[in-house]
Amino acid sequence: MLRVYMRWADAIVFLPKETVVIEGKLRASEYLKAIGELELYLSLLPHTAEYANLLADRAVGELLIPRPDPSVELLARRKGFRVVLWAPPWLSAYLDAIPPRSVRPTRPEEAALL
Repeated sequence: MLRVYMRWADAIVFLPKETVVIEGKLRASEYLKAIGELELYLSLLPHTAEYANLLADRAVGELLIPRPDPSVELLARRKGFRVVLWAPPWLSAYLDAIPPRSVRPTRPEEAALL
């Protein structure tokens, strides 16, 4: 009942030379979802009338995550997305309150398989 059904990027930054679409996730189990969301948002951006006058010639996706995840970072970069590590001060309290399996990123050796 509390799920989000609308398609909204976490942020869109309109700069003179590029438009940056930002999607952030706190749980490692959600990182892959963010990559798919970025792909969708970037494909919808040119067709969004409200942004027609604001768009730069170049649009980029930015994945915002609190902990490194080599496999996801490699996949995101292959798709042309930037990966930004950002850990807010309240992150450790939040991560302590959720199941550990949602927190742990993939193992570094998994990145070698991609």
